[in-house]
Amino acid sequence: MFYESKESSFFIVNETNPLQYPLHVHPYIEVVHAVKGITEMQIGTEKYRIETGEIAVVFPNIPHDYHTPSTIGNTQLHIMNCYVDLLPMLKTQLLGKYPKNPVLHKSQIHEDVLYAEHRLFEASHYGTSHTPPPELVSSLVTLLLIRVFPYLSLADYQEYMPQDLTSDILAYISQHFTEDISLASVAAAFGIGKYAVSRIFSNVLKVSFLHYINSLRIDYAVYLLINTDLNITNIAMECGYHSQQTFNRIFKELYSCTPKEYRKKYFETPLY
Repeated sequence: MFYESKESSFFIVNETNPLQYPLHVHPYIEVVHAVKGITEMQIGTEKYRIETGEIAVVFPNIPHDYHTPSTIGNTQLHIMNCYVDLLPMLKTQLLGKYPKNPVLHKSQIHEDVLYAEHRLFEASHYGTSHTPPPELVSSLVTLLLIRVFPYLSLADYQEYMPQDLTSDILAYISQHFTEDISLASVAAAFGIGKYAVSRIFSNVLKVSFLHYINSLRIDYAVYLLINTDLNITNIAMECGYHSQQTFNRIFKELYSCTPKEYRKKYFETPLY
């Protein structure tokens, strides 16, 4: 998975772990390809079942979540994130529109989409920094999106439901989750009581505030493990943990392995 405000403008991953990720928002385009298994997603206000071979497209600033009922060994997702600044030809549409039909059946997926995805994986994995040149990313992601746009039934973003307090709080947390953030600090930022914030997480998002923060932080840790050479201690600190022991414990709770084991496994697993 991914964290919400990463420094890189592009990221692509081969995810083989089942996902349980709460409702969140971010400012980049996200493409999810179910290569194997089933993923259930809420995108906006609607729920979708993403079957093997299908692709979901999440536009910037649209709330979404993940739940993967398929098991380890039966799950494989290709997940791509790209900031709209890398896509000048499509930026207006990505920020001014939203897809009424965000899921493509495998029969609607042009071979150019699979080609672009494959080349992005190659460029990301085999480059010295695992970050492909922005010009290559721009051309390949543009090709991919141009091929999927005709099936999305794009509508004006103004028709989409207005940003409510929940979405505003999620957006705020996505920018501050590596800091010493708490229920009290979030409540103060919005001028409401901390119990009101707590109720949003328990009643609307169905997770605790602490679980949500840990999900974002560990998501960010996965990104750093894959895309940087930082050691585990520095990654823990970068993600907002003051104790490496706490970081290791929470990482293992969510991924069933240690950060060191995850890094080793990722680079030994074929990406495509």
